[in-house]
Amino acid sequence: MKKVRQLAHHFFYNIAFVKKMIFLFCIGILVPMIFQQTVYYLETERGIKERMLSTVNEALDDKTLKIASVLSEAAALEKRYSTNETLYQCLDKKYTKDLDYLIQYQETFQVLFSETNLYPYHIRMIRLYTDNPTLMNGAYVRKTSDMELESLGETLDYVNLYPVKNQTNTYIRTSHETRRIAGTSDSRSLSVIRAFDYYKQYDAYQKLIRVDVEYDDLLAILQETNLFENMILTDSNNQVVVALNSYANSGKMVQINPEKIADSGKLLLSRELSNFGLTLYGLYDMSSISKEFQTSRIQSFFLATASILFALGCVYLVAGNISRRLNRLVTQADEIAHGNFIKKAESSTAQDEFGVLEKSMDRMSAQQEDLIEREYKAQVQQAQLERETNQARFLALQSQVNPHFMFNALESIRLKARVKGEIETAQMIKYMAKMFRNLIEWDDNIITVREEIAFLDEFLHIQEYRFEDEFSYEIHVQEEAYECKIPKMILQPLVENACVHGLEAIEDKRLVGICVTADFTKNMLYLQVEDNGGGMTAEKLEALKVSFQENDEKGKSVGLKNVYRRLSLYYGDRMTFDIESVVGKGTICRICIPL
Repeated sequence: MKKVRQLAHHFFYNIAFVKKMIFLFCIGILVPMIFQQTVYYLETERGIKERMLSTVNEALDDKTLKIASVLSEAAALEKRYSTNETLYQCLDKKYTKDLDYLIQYQETFQVLFSETNLYPYHIRMIRLYTDNPTLMNGAYVRKTSDMELESLGETLDYVNLYPVKNQTNTYIRTSHETRRIAGTSDSRSLSVIRAFDYYKQYDAYQKLIRVDVEYDDLLAILQETNLFENMILTDSNNQVVVALNSYANSGKMVQINPEKIADSGKLLLSRELSNFGLTLYGLYDMSSISKEFQTSRIQSFFLATASILFALGCVYLVAGNISRRLNRLVTQADEIAHGNFIKKAESSTAQDEFGVLEKSMDRMSAQQEDLIEREYKAQVQQAQLERETNQARFLALQSQVNPHFMFNALESIRLKARVKGEIETAQMIKYMAKMFRNLIEWDDNIITVREEIAFLDEFLHIQEYRFEDEFSYEIHVQEEAYECKIPKMILQPLVENACVHGLEAIEDKRLVGICVTADFTKNMLYLQVEDNGGGMTAEKLEALKVSFQENDEKGKSVGLKNVYRRLSLYYGDRMTFDIESVVGKGTICRICIPL
């Protein structure tokens, strides 16, 4: 063991740097690469097959869901029409004149079925059937004495009919005819049929609706990916409804045997559309994976060999360059270790780490004095910054003294008034002090309705003192609305505007009303301020509303403009701000904002 350690010590400490790098490359890169390639050849093909099989299954599931969605939409469309009472009435009505029916056809059937936005684009045809003899055949309505779902008056060479699961009186019909007759749009059809039985009182004649699915849309779903060699949609009798290739998509329907479709090396997957009695088959060629992997494996071998040789050459070149430059740095470091700080290394124009290191070591001695000087300046700047910070804090504390001085002065005046028996004056000073404190210390831009009403109550007490017995106010707030959030100072400007511009125009019985309610079903909050003041003319009111859109901050109604603009910034088009005013009766301001 000791001998092994000695050999390792000799190898790592005594051989040249270039040899160490080549050894490191062989042990750290070449050996792991060979091992990795071996594991890759054993596992990759199996992994690719599993991933491809998962991808193919996902693609088949996706197409199954899309086809089921098409049929579900057709069934839903039928259900919507089968609950239309107007259709029941029109189909059950006895028409004495052909003109009466033609008018009814244009006013009802053509309107209902010609609006393309009523049904999806993958519907080929929608048609109503009835045995009412007074009707006439048209694009959307057909009368027939044969109301059997298997035929509906058509001569079919093949028909397969079965009920849709979880759908009442709804059926899937696959059919084809070799002769084209009047009223059929193609020789093959995939239809969803539903009998009309929603309104039992309209039972004079039989009625049903038929929706044909567009074959081209089903084929487009199968063509969305090219993973499958073939895809086939069959009915419950394994008759081909639509296929990607190998089978015709029109004319006579062909029966297939799924067990005989897949040749050797090919995988057949299937998905049942259980509610609609259809089956989707996907044929996938698994051998293509092996063939492609074989080619990829040969290419990988040659690329790996070329990469190893190229990497070995690069390692040798880089290691040789590093070794030469390390030798120069070692020599220069030895000089510095002996105190020769002025020693210059060989001139170098390199910009990599070694070049930077060579240049840095060349400047190391000369920069000692500069580094000391910069450190001293940094300490001076730091001290100055601390002094300025302390001064800013002092000014901030000083700015808080003036509001407190004002509050203390108001409190002294209030106490003096109480001592002299001027209780009402003291009370007003108390309300003013509370208002000033709220205005200065109110940091939050969004507050509760309860906080806004409390502030407003202080303002109204002052107004009550101002107008004496000629003023009264009412505040009605829905209990659930108290905790709703609103921008601060929304109601106060409205109330102040009512007091200044509204109530001053009358001499007695001045009244201001405030109402706040919340509608949680509509997610809206309603705020209202009204007065019984002098009101405004229609022209003045219109001019006021127009001024809300202007940027002029001067003139009248600045408070109202401020309220409107702040609400617009907060809520945009989701808020409404409306003013109603009648001369001699008063003004009402209504605000509606989201909760």
